[in-house]
Amino acid sequence: MDAFIAALPVALIYFSGWAYLTSYLGQFGIDATQFDVSFTTVLVYAFVPLQSCSVIFAIAAIVLLGFTGFLLEFNVKEDAKILRSLAASLGLVALVLVVVLLFVVKAAATTAARDMSDNVWKGDKSQSVVPLLDARKDDPAAKLYNACRDGRRLRQIIGLPSQLFLMCRSDVDECNRGTLFAVSHEGKILYSADKVREEINVRKICQP
Repeated sequence: MDAFIAALPVALIYFSGWAYLTSYLGQFGIDATQFDVSFTTVLVYAFVPLQSCSVIFAIAAIVLLGFTGFLLEFNVKEDAKILRSLAASLGLVALVLVVVLLFVVKAAATTAARDMSDNVWKGDKSQSVVPLLDARKDDPAAKLYNACRDGRRLRQIIGLPSQLFLMCRSDVDECNRGTLFAVSHEGKILYSADKVREEINVRKICQP
């Protein structure tokens, strides 16, 4: 039990970061298993969903129940069966809430990831320009990339040590359509793909 309690915060933080990253990258059709994400990177992104009021409330409830059960367990007399049963019940409820907390964190991560992806589509994220090295002039991907760069339509999705994911917003429907570029740290286009914003027919994120 002591080992479980000690490992729980780290596991929760890691799960939170991974839930956010997978949800955020999934908004652009990027599979997080395609590349290596460091442990520290996951921890940094973990605090995005952990700031949600629902997550904070759930954690506070678990801590309160667990602490109350701990006090009852170690301070009541052996013959106080009712109080000891109450302590066990509080511990059980706290464990159930830990499972519920995972779903709360996942929901908060999905909401935060959607909001951040909207910033990319709206052009509110930073504009990143990576010079291409030894790009063939007849390469369609390189031509499109350079056109996006010259039109200042490139927005950073996420930057990793090995590669950078950029979104080129469409010059016709910039809030809903674009081209995804994966560029290596050496300045080479690893791949590109045409993308359409999720929920394009459900939510409008830009004013007409």
